[in-house]
Amino acid sequence: MVMLSAYSIRPQQVEQPFDSTKELSKVDFSKPLAANQADWVDRTSVSLLTVGPGDPLYAWFGHSALIVKQPSGTQIMYDWGIFDYEQEHFYLNFARGRMYYYVVASEATWRIQEAIDEERDVRLVELNLTDEAKFALITFLQKHIKTEYSTYLYHFYYDNCATRIRDIIDFATEGAFRAWAENEPGQGSYRQLTARNMIHSPALFWVLDTLQSRIIDTRLDRYEELFLPEKLHQAVVDFTYPDGTRLVDEVQVLQDRRDSGIRFTVSDDLVNYDWAYALFGIASTLLLLLLGSRLPSLRRIVSGLLFLALGVLGSLLLFMMLFSDMDMTYFNENILFLNPLLFASAYALLIQKKQGSRLAAYCSAIMLVLLVLKFLVPAFAQQDNIRTIAVLLPLYLSGSSFQGRRKRKKR
Repeated sequence: MVMLSAYSIRPQQVEQPFDSTKELSKVDFSKPLAANQADWVDRTSVSLLTVGPGDPLYAWFGHSALIVKQPSGTQIMYDWGIFDYEQEHFYLNFARGRMYYYVVASEATWRIQEAIDEERDVRLVELNLTDEAKFALITFLQKHIKTEYSTYLYHFYYDNCATRIRDIIDFATEGAFRAWAENEPGQGSYRQLTARNMIHSPALFWVLDTLQSRIIDTRLDRYEELFLPEKLHQAVVDFTYPDGTRLVDEVQVLQDRRDSGIRFTVSDDLVNYDWAYALFGIASTLLLLLLGSRLPSLRRIVSGLLFLALGVLGSLLLFMMLFSDMDMTYFNENILFLNPLLFASAYALLIQKKQGSRLAAYCSAIMLVLLVLKFLVPAFAQQDNIRTIAVLLPLYLSGSSFQGRRKRKKR
């Protein structure tokens, strides 16, 4: 399994159809304008739209878009969050981490109203850019929406609806935005930041948390954390040019539903829920042990089904490590105790009707060693998988062959 973990660092080489930063580097954001261009752009505005979390999983983290208001009054929204279920090989690409998204231009008024009707937070800020930068930005957007340039390879952390806009704003400010943000401390890691938007669904969060490796556990600077729309909004509001001019003068709050109780609230602070998962693991194990003292056959079946489910999860993890482009799964030490071998434990409990699994005992030992090393040797604490261990370790101990041997001795 260690060899498999090492092998998983070799990502598939998939070409980015439209490399935003590469294309932006070719644009001159200070090119002088002709008189008619200067007159047009002076009556044109570019704004950042930020939409709060929605109900579907893909909307839990909010959304970002750019809106260009033309002199005629027409408002065009440029949106990088479009994907198509009917795309060829969509589900296969999804499983392999090859999500192709699109940027599209649409009339902004109805898109904003749609977000309002969904009872989501909606805020709009006009960007204070030079006329030259504004004109170059709009020209870039018009090129980006053409069919041959509209597709990009989505990455949840590195390349999404917010990071595309983040990079555009950086180039439009001649690199000042990035230079400022990189010197500002971030709030935490990718894992810690996304946990705030998912912890309201503790089971789903635990699964997604388990499937991701130490790659998302490095502490971020403020520029890196702008993959989240809310973080991007706040950074744009906070940013000031070197000459003291603000990028944003006013925030238009079109709708605020944060305190309405309609859906989950995202905490401003990082909160540690390790203790809750530890309590869940211990409580579940105590229930299994109690069940075993009264109805040992039923406990064996329940334990077997749990190991069967964990075997499925371990198989998914192994697939993602070896055959997908989801680099956030590479180097995942959870593969040492969460892998397809757990099907053997399920087989022993369900088919052979054994009272315990030797493999579960080995996995328990591995987790105990990891816990000790994490506390004693900082180098072993690179992956934040305490929640995974907190749930699995008690369950593995209750389903291990230690239990079977103890019961045989009593007989």
